[in-house]
Amino acid sequence: MLEVFRIPPDLEASLLNFCGRQNCYNLQDLDSLKADLSQSVGVYLLYYQGNFSMYDPIKQANLNSCGMPIYVGKAASSGRRTGQTTIGSTLYGRLSEHRKSIRAVDNLSVEDFMFKIVSMEIDLVSWGEAVLIRHFSPIWNWAVPGFGIHDPGSGRAGQKRSVWDQLHPGRTFATKLAIGDNPIDINVLSANITAHCQQMNE
Repeated sequence: MLEVFRIPPDLEASLLNFCGRQNCYNLQDLDSLKADLSQSVGVYLLYYQGNFSMYDPIKQANLNSCGMPIYVGKAASSGRRTGQTTIGSTLYGRLSEHRKSIRAVDNLSVEDFMFKIVSMEIDLVSWGEAVLIRHFSPIWNWAVPGFGIHDPGSGRAGQKRSVWDQLHPGRTFATKLAIGDNPIDINVLSANITAHCQQMNE
């Protein structure tokens, strides 16, 4: 029988413990960390504390601390095998893109978002993102996908508008995309988010 190499369970636990020790920063203060984050790759977690009613269970979980991320993403470069890089996507670059997306929409505010960063060696980034998404199951990675996409450009004009862009309209490129045959059902989506957050809090 083929032997399979598996990641030791204590490695995942170490990552979660490391993540738990990291400071939480307001997204509107991102530029104060530019010097460090512009040289680093890794994983980041966004936390919501605003008044968008559908996300009230997430807000409640984050009232006293950053406890329930709404999104987990990664910043990775193939240029160098190190946590310090000036090539490709960095933590500052990705978080800047997300800040721009939030500023563009009508029903979200940058000051309502906090973030944590987990800087790590390049070879661990994809693994680290997968571990944190699996552990936290963030809503924007699951029930409301599309936050992290880029402008598809003219070559992919047939792409449909994401669930995120239907729920949070305002990004210029998204207004050019058709909603398609499956517009979101606000009531169903809200119920799914509430049920999911309750399950995560159990």
